[in-house]
Amino acid sequence: MLKKKLAMAAIAALGFAAVPAMSAVEYIEVQSAPPALQVETVPAPQSGQVWIPGYWNYANGSYTWVTGHFEPARQGYVYVAPAYEQRDGRWRMYAGRWESEEEHGGARNRMRAAKDKVKNKVKDKLNGKDDD
Repeated sequence: MLKKKLAMAAIAALGFAAVPAMSAVEYIEVQSAPPALQVETVPAPQSGQVWIPGYWNYANGSYTWVTGHFEPARQGYVYVAPAYEQRDGRWRMYAGRWESEEEHGGARNRMRAAKDKVKNKVKDKLNGKDDD
C-alpha cells in the first residue's frame, strides 16, 4: 500500500513539472472565434530569413489580418506562429513568439520521455510486471 501511495505521489509530482513552462506562454481571451485564415502565396525561401505566416490579430474588440512576411532568422530559435484555442466556451489567442530550440522541442521532449518512462515503470510495478 505504501509503495502504491509513493508511486502515485511520484506520478503527480512529474505531472506538475510541465506547468511552469506552459504558463509562460502569453495569451489574451477573446469573445469570438477568429475568421478563416486567408490564403497566402508563400514565396520561395530566402537565405537567413524565416517566413512568418499571416494570421488574424485581435485588438480593440476586432480582428485584423496581418500579412505573412520574412524576418531575419535567429540562430538557436524557432518561430511559433500565433494560435487560437477554444476553452470553456471562450477563445484564447496565443501570441506568436520565438522559442529557443531547446524550449521548443529539445529539453521539453526529453523531459516528457523521461516522465513517460517513469510512469510506465510505475504502472508495470503496480500491475505486477517487474523487469528488474
